[in-house]
Amino acid sequence: MGGSGGNSQSDGGSGTNRGGRDGSIRVGGRANAAPSHVPPRAQVLGVEVDCVSPDEAVARCVEMVRSGRGGQVVTVNPEMVLACANDSQLAQAIAAADLVVPDGIGIVLGLRLLGYRVPGRVPGIELAEALMREATLARQSVFFVGAKPGIAEEAGRQISLKVSGLRIAGVRHGYFGADEEPQVLEAIGHAGPAYVFVGLGAGKQEKWIARARSASHGAYAPGAVWVGIGGSFDVMSGTLKRAPAAWQRLGLEWAYRLIQEPSRLRRMTALPVFAARVAMQAVTGRGNAHRRS
Repeated sequence: MGGSGGNSQSDGGSGTNRGGRDGSIRVGGRANAAPSHVPPRAQVLGVEVDCVSPDEAVARCVEMVRSGRGGQVVTVNPEMVLACANDSQLAQAIAAADLVVPDGIGIVLGLRLLGYRVPGRVPGIELAEALMREATLARQSVFFVGAKPGIAEEAGRQISLKVSGLRIAGVRHGYFGADEEPQVLEAIGHAGPAYVFVGLGAGKQEKWIARARSASHGAYAPGAVWVGIGGSFDVMSGTLKRAPAAWQRLGLEWAYRLIQEPSRLRRMTALPVFAARVAMQAVTGRGNAHRRS
């Protein structure tokens, strides 16, 4: 049950969004309407996940912006779910998020094992690109936060070649200290973007977004949708290559990422642990009290 290639996003033109067979986003048009209902949430090891299709995820994000209420989107993977057991701040951030989508194939397989109907993955990198197209169509702007110095800027240049007219209101690398955080948040608030894409690493970015959006921190850009996208800026910039489509269809994007970054091997030990615990949940039914079909 692997994760994705970067907690790792497609597009929006003028028609109806389409989901690929592998669960990836195939957007051919603008998300003109919000879902008529909010799909039920599934629960895996105590963490709730929205059983949405890629199209529904895009539509819900667009509606958050249109309504002016904004929101936080979590692209969850197995490692993050396991981390919640020992990280109450992360668990709280995910529980309070407005949308939690299954980025990792392990999450999809785990939920299906538990009996939930899950349309498929909603890769963070494809979701981000789809929302950038939506922002462009609506004449809105986006803001990038994360990655090493220069990476997010290059990601912006590369994405702008794919999304003509994309307005990037600002970019900040992810190597800033606590003393610099207010400046980063003020820059975001001043820019007033519709979407803020944050790549500070799974777990850290979810807690940072929750803190940034809290009233105690001034609720910077409260009407924006903040999306945690892990290492997606590395892929968008071309620093890392995304797995070929065949690997994605087989749910092996995590393995392709591991080939490029062998240092991630230690993190992969979480996958068999996740699989074992989900299997136990499936057998005992423990943790399924809030299950909905």
